[in-house]
Amino acid sequence: MLERENEWPIGEDGLPTRDAARVILVDEQDRVLLVQGHDGNDPSRRWWFTVGGGQEEGESAQDTAMRECFEETGFQLASADLVGPVIYRDSKFFFADRTRRQREHFFLARAKTFEVNTDGWSNDEKNVLDDMRWLSLAELREIEANDRIYPEELPDLLEEWLINGWDGQCVMIVEYDN
Repeated sequence: MLERENEWPIGEDGLPTRDAARVILVDEQDRVLLVQGHDGNDPSRRWWFTVGGGQEEGESAQDTAMRECFEETGFQLASADLVGPVIYRDSKFFFADRTRRQREHFFLARAKTFEVNTDGWSNDEKNVLDDMRWLSLAELREIEANDRIYPEELPDLLEEWLINGWDGQCVMIVEYDN
């Protein structure tokens, strides 16, 4: 069970549900910062994903993205650093003994490479986050061949944005694992 289960109120569909915001953080070498985590109730279930997390009451998606980036990495973004949202994802997935629903806004941001500082991690994050690193597109493709990445479309979208820039369109993704 999650320590902060209250962050997942029961939604209209009867599932623990939360709104969230994430940052696709890309450095000057075109590497993306990804987190590897696992299900605390089943450590064999592992995946990679972008920095971000749950939206607090009264907080905009942009504010959430900036706060979560700072809490998870120690790096402070300004609202002007965020592009998008570039992706909106509605996902249902099994985590911590139950199916959950998360509605996420993803923003794209550029930053100079920095050393990640995990001092802001909650106890829940300390229990389920295993690694955080800058990955080149080639490394991302290598991970994609062997592990899950969320959203699954991230490698293709990132490649498109690195080559052609973001076209101003928010990509809509629906991912239901169950």
